[in-house]
Amino acid sequence: MASRVVDPDRRSGAATLVRALHDHLDSQHEVRLVAGVWGDPTLLPARSVAVRFNPGQALRNRLRLDARVRLEALRFRPDLVVGYGVEVPGGLAPTLGLLDDPWRAGADWGRARGVRQAWVRRRIQAVDLPVAPSASCIQRYEDFGVRGTRIRVAWPGVDTARFCPDPAQEAMPSEGPIRLLYAARMIPGKGQHVAIEALKGLHANVRDRLHLDLVGPASDPAYVTQLKRRAVDAPVTLHHDVAELAPWYRRAHIVLFPTTMEEVFGYSAVDGIACGKPVIHSRFRALDEVLDGVGVSVPAGDVGRLGEAIRALVRDPDRAADLGRRGRELALKRYSWTQAFARYDQLINELVS
Repeated sequence: MASRVVDPDRRSGAATLVRALHDHLDSQHEVRLVAGVWGDPTLLPARSVAVRFNPGQALRNRLRLDARVRLEALRFRPDLVVGYGVEVPGGLAPTLGLLDDPWRAGADWGRARGVRQAWVRRRIQAVDLPVAPSASCIQRYEDFGVRGTRIRVAWPGVDTARFCPDPAQEAMPSEGPIRLLYAARMIPGKGQHVAIEALKGLHANVRDRLHLDLVGPASDPAYVTQLKRRAVDAPVTLHHDVAELAPWYRRAHIVLFPTTMEEVFGYSAVDGIACGKPVIHSRFRALDEVLDGVGVSVPAGDVGRLGEAIRALVRDPDRAADLGRRGRELALKRYSWTQAFARYDQLINELVS
């Protein structure tokens, strides 16, 4: 396996997927993981090979990882290679590639952006079985110039035993604060500023009943400083060093996902429905597909519409409870790790055979 991110060294939906799939495969097979490391290499699974990554060196980081994957393939001689993104060179062994958004991180390459795009296209063509986290992600690759007919879909999973409803909690309390949660990396594209401004724009008789918790790594310190300025005199608290997300979801009453960049899956929203919470999300193709009608969609970046959606759920607790129940049912049916692992196992068996 090869990946530039692994939980808990890096906190993200992609890192969670890589770690869960590694642990699942490692219970049945002999697995060697080559992973980029941003922090503490001891956080990686046992017998992993760490490749030190440095901020602001996107191209060098990829080249280091590429070289180490080639070296470990010569030593380990794998029967199958599983790579997240485009970390795996072609020709080492039958390769299953877990795709993310091809457009993401392009700006990090600066003037080499065009070189990166051509490199990504060649890498995808070299993957024997490319796998996308949603059908909408395939469309993103077609827009990127990659033929989508080869790409298969396998939805990632969520730990529905950890991310689950709290039976003792009211769907919407008649007294006490109504807690809104947005859990994601704090970067401009995730749109935490949109959530703050939507809350501030509500009438005082609604706003005074609410409290917004922004939870996630402070990935962009300048943006976090801006968020703190926006949150002055607003019922908003920022939480950076959070080891476990599930309790935050269980205590919330409404989950927000006002991302301003197009997602290819939407892990934050899926964690929310797994906990039986109504989710208000930006209107993007993948989010509409993944939530399948159990979320409330609003135009991305529209502060007013997000505020209206929050107010509507606060005033209609029965609808909020119904969305939460339907979301939990969808998560159990489609996104439990039992279902996800079965999909990945099927694809791996197809490739090996």
